[in-house]
Amino acid sequence: MTIDIALIVITLGGFLAAFVNAAFATGGVYIVLLSSISVLPVSAAIPLQFAFSVSSLFGRVFFFWKDINWSIVRTFALGCLIGVALGTVTFANLPDQLISLLLGFVLLLMIWLPKMPNAPRWKRPFLYIGIVHSYISAVFGVGGILQPAILRTDMRKGVITGTLAACMLAMEVMKTSGYLSIGFDYTDYIPHIICANIAGFLGVWAGKRVTHLISEQTFRTFFKLFVSLVALRLIWRGLGL
Repeated sequence: MTIDIALIVITLGGFLAAFVNAAFATGGVYIVLLSSISVLPVSAAIPLQFAFSVSSLFGRVFFFWKDINWSIVRTFALGCLIGVALGTVTFANLPDQLISLLLGFVLLLMIWLPKMPNAPRWKRPFLYIGIVHSYISAVFGVGGILQPAILRTDMRKGVITGTLAACMLAMEVMKTSGYLSIGFDYTDYIPHIICANIAGFLGVWAGKRVTHLISEQTFRTFFKLFVSLVALRLIWRGLGL
């Protein structure tokens, strides 16, 4: 009997990502990406991000429905129409090795750059955030613009969690349509998608119940170091070393 290591890693990644998202509002998107690129080609892992986390997103939208700021969601989604269209075309024209190299640098920038200015100071900020975030996300699998913008608002934790999930869900539906239009075949990964989503829904349930038990500062420090190591590994792979 052959053990499917990719299936195990992606399933565990789906649970952990959903747990982190429910407990800390953000961070899970990186875990889904990092777990999948460790066992799959980058050109397959990036289009599969939504497929692996769809239950987590729906779970957070369901559990935090009353907290969602729909004004932000609508504005962000409008920007995504532009960003996703441009991003999927860019993704289709980049080789795996270059995507790996650039993704490594993008992750380092997202983790270590100083925080962006408060979004409320901009005019219709989430429209422009939607364009930039969805473009980067369509090319590299993670956007890194929306999360810090929302975290720097004065919204409480539950509103942040629900609003982030609804924004990401809207964007990911558009991205999936874009990847399908350029010929990506999701049927080859049906077992991985099913297992990741079952684990993801359980992760949301568990994370919502322990959010008050874990130090956010400890989590953020460990998470930065972990993402940085993976980013350096991607750069190493992209350079062909």
